[in-house]
Amino acid sequence: MIVTVTQSTLGDSSEGSSKTTRSTPRTRSPLRANLHQADYERAFDVLEACADAACLPDFKERAVDALSEHFELRHVSFFAGATFHTIFEDAAPLTAGKTAKMLPEYQDRWARYDVFGTPAAMRQLVSSGLSSLDELQSMGHLPAGADAYVRYFLSSTWRMNTAAALRLELNSGHTALLGMFDPEPGKIGPSEAATLRLLSKQMSAMARGLPASRPQAALTRLSARQRQVVQLVADGLSNAQIAEILSLAEDSVKKYVTRILTTTGCQSRMELALLARAQRI
Repeated sequence: MIVTVTQSTLGDSSEGSSKTTRSTPRTRSPLRANLHQADYERAFDVLEACADAACLPDFKERAVDALSEHFELRHVSFFAGATFHTIFEDAAPLTAGKTAKMLPEYQDRWARYDVFGTPAAMRQLVSSGLSSLDELQSMGHLPAGADAYVRYFLSSTWRMNTAAALRLELNSGHTALLGMFDPEPGKIGPSEAATLRLLSKQMSAMARGLPASRPQAALTRLSARQRQVVQLVADGLSNAQIAEILSLAEDSVKKYVTRILTTTGCQSRMELALLARAQRI
């Protein structure tokens, strides 16, 4: 089913009347342009794959896998930064497919020339959530550095003929770019681009509410009693002191603390205390 807008014509139906009034045609949102039922289903599949992520690391893995599977793009990366300009400096991005092998050369030589860091690409990413290489090239000549990045790094070295970046908004005002690459040209056409632009908005809504780490996410899943213990650990109290305050056996407190450390992935009481204070638990 194609999303369409019909134009209605209203007029006097009496004989001999030729007066008609035409309604003003509505312009479709660029997020919905060219979308078919299959495109919406593909978007739902990606969102469903990401929906249960408990924290940003989980979300990254699910997003990369889902985009790779449902858009048949074999090489995907996830870069994040405090600002748009620091995204390309991410020292430990998530990589899949050949992007893992591409990363050292990219970081050493090409990050500052990334075609998706050009002004034209940034305008697209901020306004619509997606920028593709085909769209950028159709606008005219690329800046010299970006043109070299495309010619020598993407095309000549890695044979990547499809390239696009999807922008997501993260917690605390941070931003992410998912880089999507494939040797086959034309893998991101108008329908794919419109679907990805829709996903940028919906995936951002998911990602903005996620804690930045697995331990932070684990804190939110603790029971009320476990959270009491964490608060007292954060206050610097010993197991004996906690036991007295909560009317528990000291051995029970020790078991609580051990279980909490296992759940959150913290390696020590100090690490747990620092995490709890940062989260104001």
